[in-house]
Amino acid sequence: MDNNVAVSGNFEIISCDKIADIESKPGFKKLEFTSSQKIQMGGLMQQLPAVVATGTLSEAYMVRFPDGISNACHLMEYKTGGLGTSIQGADGKIVGHASLENVSAQAAVLGAFNAMSIVSGQYFLAQINSELKTMNQNIDKILEFLYGDKKAELISEVSFVKSAYQNYSSVMEHEQQRFATLVSLQEAKKVAMKDIEFYMSDLDSAVNSKSGSDIVAWTDKIFQIKDCLELSIQLYSMSSLLEIYYSQNYDTGYISNVEEEAVTYIGKCEKRMLSSFSKLSTHIQNFKEGPLKKFDKPALEKKVNLVVDSFSRGTESEILKSIRSVMHASEAKAEYYVNSNGDLYLRTA
Repeated sequence: MDNNVAVSGNFEIISCDKIADIESKPGFKKLEFTSSQKIQMGGLMQQLPAVVATGTLSEAYMVRFPDGISNACHLMEYKTGGLGTSIQGADGKIVGHASLENVSAQAAVLGAFNAMSIVSGQYFLAQINSELKTMNQNIDKILEFLYGDKKAELISEVSFVKSAYQNYSSVMEHEQQRFATLVSLQEAKKVAMKDIEFYMSDLDSAVNSKSGSDIVAWTDKIFQIKDCLELSIQLYSMSSLLEIYYSQNYDTGYISNVEEEAVTYIGKCEKRMLSSFSKLSTHIQNFKEGPLKKFDKPALEKKVNLVVDSFSRGTESEILKSIRSVMHASEAKAEYYVNSNGDLYLRTA
């Protein structure tokens, strides 16, 4: 391990030994670059010997961001011009400064940090995407349960938001496309909220209507509405998060406001769904079977009660936990490992 550590208020860079077989080691996640981002990382590797005041390129470096990757793209500004970092010795004392006077050197470091921020954003967004099970179904499967006037509108917005998530790293490199995507994400969020209210109203009406003699068909219809409602809520969640990441607006007040709005709104939706399915559960329990009204009552009760239980655990749902986590992921302490090939690994444990 090298004794020199480049330190800024926003990051630390430490030259270190190569980690053998890092691909198979737990606690590290390789982040994928686009071709242009890979070039940016190569530019960073060329500048790192100057940043940590060593004469030669080390086999690898640890890059740490105490206040999160979103605060990374700022270097210390010197009165004489140029950007740089202070250099600490093994005892932690400042032993010198490394200055990047050359404009291209400054651009290389800042460009690489920006690329690291973007590919990290793709990784963070993947954490909540894995929770959006309804939204992650293929289009044909979604079309099986969508109904009514909202069908075309909702499937269109879901397809767009999926694409915005999948192509995040690439789109972020193109300013005009990024701006257009950001505007469309804001529209998708508004569409999602309108659709949530539409399906919530349908759910209330269906649960409060009479089941008639075919309680199974009635329950199936309510579950269809639930699927549409969950898809709308997941669209709202993902478009809200993507808006933050596409705008790169990590202002604490802004994120707190978006978080409060999302958590409060989704929490209210979950409570309304709990109320509706509790009524449905009671209705099934009280339903009297007759000669022409035979059905598997225990199986139907179990199906409904699983939904009731999922909303009445006394703790936040998984999607709300994921929203909180991903919204603040860019602010959390982050540590990366960069090897001489320019490969980047995020320490996850």
